[in-house]
Amino acid sequence: MSHTCEDCGDTFETLTQLRLHDCSPSSTSASPTDDPVNSEQLDSLLADVENDDFDALHQAMATYETRQATAHEQDNTDWYQEVSRTYREPLVTALDDATRANGWEFLAEFIDAYHPTTAQDFPHVTTIIQNVTGRYLIRTRVSDAVEAIPVEALEYFEAILDDVEAEYGYIKEGLHPYGWGIGHPEHSVADRVHDHAAADIFVVNPMLEHAFYADQHTAMDLLERILKDDAIQHTIRHPSGEITEVRHLLDAPAGAASDFWPTIPRYWEWNEELEYDFELADDVAQRIRALVREHGIDEDLPEDWEITDLTL
Repeated sequence: MSHTCEDCGDTFETLTQLRLHDCSPSSTSASPTDDPVNSEQLDSLLADVENDDFDALHQAMATYETRQATAHEQDNTDWYQEVSRTYREPLVTALDDATRANGWEFLAEFIDAYHPTTAQDFPHVTTIIQNVTGRYLIRTRVSDAVEAIPVEALEYFEAILDDVEAEYGYIKEGLHPYGWGIGHPEHSVADRVHDHAAADIFVVNPMLEHAFYADQHTAMDLLERILKDDAIQHTIRHPSGEITEVRHLLDAPAGAASDFWPTIPRYWEWNEELEYDFELADDVAQRIRALVREHGIDEDLPEDWEITDLTL
């Protein structure tokens, strides 16, 4: 399917070509001064998507990317945030609906076009694609099995994990559903998460929590493996005082055992849609208790402490 740029009128065979083509600023339909959000064009495109014109979604994503890139280049934070607040959720919803209607290949085209390896910096639509890919991972894992998750989806998360830095807060949080791929026969999420634990323990914690929802026994294996790795040592500041990486990571299974469901991917109550229930297995709970005793963490807990007391 060909894709036409509504700004310059050129036609391209692939979404990647549309995204990367050199569109002259003189041909764009709005400037930051005239229309910072360019609401009329984006609203029109999203309305077309609601009428099942999925090619309009390609153009809407390209328009969002272009506007955000311009705002970033001009260091116009207000404009950038206004576009994000106004259009990120509608674009997530549109892409998610289109993916459910058209299947994985539809989403894969966006992953290829806006892959982290296509540019020096992360594309501005990264959080949108992450969100929908995370939903796809979770739905697939729950409805089918881990083997049904496309390897390309997991490799997309891996590529982001390899390059993400501290300032990319929204992109880092979008990595959390990567944990749902744990146990995949063709892509070792456990190995990637383990390797990353030495560099950034903070993003590992929520990925590990998602992994517990997916497969708590394999996730417990990973937790024990990380905690036995002498190369992974962190001292973390916390309102209660400094804590170790052991104490920090025990928050992951405790979070899964609590009544508070993860809010990532954003704009989606995944546990309600999928009617998902989780109960920590007795043998996993015993393994957690053994770690708590081994590291002396029980000294700071109530005498009759529960796993949920380990939440931070």
